[in-house]
Amino acid sequence: MNNPNIDGKNTSVSYVPAQQPVQPVQPVQPVQPVQPVLPPMYYTMAPKPSPISEPHTEAAKKSLDSINKASFVILSVLFGWICSRSLFAFNYGVGITVMGLAFYLIYIPFIISKQKKQISLIGMLLFIPQILIIASFSFFSDPMTIVVGLISSMLIAAIQTTLISGCSTGQPFSFELLCDTCISYFAMPFMNFNTTFTGIFKSGKQNKTSLKIAIGAAISLPVVFILIVIFAFADEMFARWVEKIISMLNINLFRIAYDLFFAVLVMMYVMPLVVTLRSGYHKVYDHKQSRRVIDPIIASTVLFASSVVYLVFVAVQFTYLFAGTGSLPDGLNLAEYSRRGFFELVFVIVVTTIVIALVCVLTKNNSNDKLPAYVKIPLLIITASNAIIIVSATRRLLIYIGAYTLTVSRFNAAVLIALMAVVDVVIALRIIFDKLRVSAVIGSILAITAAAYCIFNIDGFVAKYNIDEYLKNPSMRAIDVDYIASDLSVAAIPELERLMNTTNSYAVREHAKLAIAKIADRYDIFIGDNEHLARWTIDRQRAVNIIEKYNITWDMSEEYFDKYVSTYSTYRDL
Repeated sequence: MNNPNIDGKNTSVSYVPAQQPVQPVQPVQPVQPVQPVLPPMYYTMAPKPSPISEPHTEAAKKSLDSINKASFVILSVLFGWICSRSLFAFNYGVGITVMGLAFYLIYIPFIISKQKKQISLIGMLLFIPQILIIASFSFFSDPMTIVVGLISSMLIAAIQTTLISGCSTGQPFSFELLCDTCISYFAMPFMNFNTTFTGIFKSGKQNKTSLKIAIGAAISLPVVFILIVIFAFADEMFARWVEKIISMLNINLFRIAYDLFFAVLVMMYVMPLVVTLRSGYHKVYDHKQSRRVIDPIIASTVLFASSVVYLVFVAVQFTYLFAGTGSLPDGLNLAEYSRRGFFELVFVIVVTTIVIALVCVLTKNNSNDKLPAYVKIPLLIITASNAIIIVSATRRLLIYIGAYTLTVSRFNAAVLIALMAVVDVVIALRIIFDKLRVSAVIGSILAITAAAYCIFNIDGFVAKYNIDEYLKNPSMRAIDVDYIASDLSVAAIPELERLMNTTNSYAVREHAKLAIAKIADRYDIFIGDNEHLARWTIDRQRAVNIIEKYNITWDMSEEYFDKYVSTYSTYRDL
């Protein structure tokens, strides 16, 4: 082809085809040899993949690594020894107060880590009733207060530490919180047991040395004890030297072994528990859906049938106790009729209140997330009937006390009835208003009631009430001094002293004086048991002062038995 250029000359141009790029030669892949299939026994030496740690294990390791392990172990040993000397030695007095305070002073700094910026307000407010309950062990020594105080303080401590540690996201005193508390106290400590005790001595050469020393010391104790026993039997002079050393140091080998056993037992549980609480780990699951297990139709059927029985019973109560009509059975007077079945009636009140609360919590809601109306109606009927039964029980109790005086069991029944009345009103509001959260209210009421019960001088109040009723009209009223001597604690001794100083009857004064001796003998005051530091209480000290003031001796308790053996049935074999 010819193309003119700029100067008019023709130039011939030839086209050369473009060259294709050269592809690189691919290297030949070597043929992989076929791996023979070997029996499983030939793979036993192969490294195993590292197991994936559970979330609670990782959380426990992190919380354990963030604390001073040496102080944690030392303070845990101290707390275990305090528990052994107070709780497990049955020294229920100031020793329990020291144990409760020691738990908070030792372990709260470990439970509340620096990473936890927000602490539950309800958990902190629970310190108020808890401190009162713990202090009550130093005030009174009557058995009922001790039992209520121990149960209440342990429950409050479990709920409180679960809240402030962040191991629960549930509302205060809710079903969710109770579930998380049970998990934190009865499941997680055992799951974190191995992590806790292996992690304490695992890292660092110094910690490994401490572990070896601890193991050697633990093994050496029984070995040394066995050797001493063998050599003491083998050589009489050696045995005498051992006896002198033991008497000089005032060593009680049984007490040492006892304290060591229970201290280790407490440590094995408390240390993983504190690590669990510090980690703040809780199992996440839908409490709200998992708790609704009762079918509403089945529940309503049972409730409607039960409500008929409640209405009939209420009608009977109106006939005999409120309206005053109708003849009492078997020729009973009103006081005897009130006495029969009274405590069974209190039991019905308590069970009814608990059942109503459980039905509200466990019954499945409708599509609007509310309790169906056909369940609410029988619940309200039973709740109203329960309220009338509470009024009936209160009236019975007043007639009962007026005729047969006041006792501790009747006082406890009055407290229980009052508590159930308040809870019954709160539950009724919950039935009417579905969105009303009453768990915190009921929990607070229970905590306040427990604290008030523990710091109230029940035995002293019962003795004071009966003595006051007698002193109002001594010629017409009788006083049951035998009940005070046989059933009340040393808190009743100041009231018996008042009876001695106010009555004009020589027989009553003598009876009261001998009753003081009998109470002091029952509580081992004459043998110096009150001098045991862990058992010291305020009411014990007041009793000691009165005994010394009137020169009351142990043989007076013997004289009391000889004079009033026909009415006193709880005499201890001396």
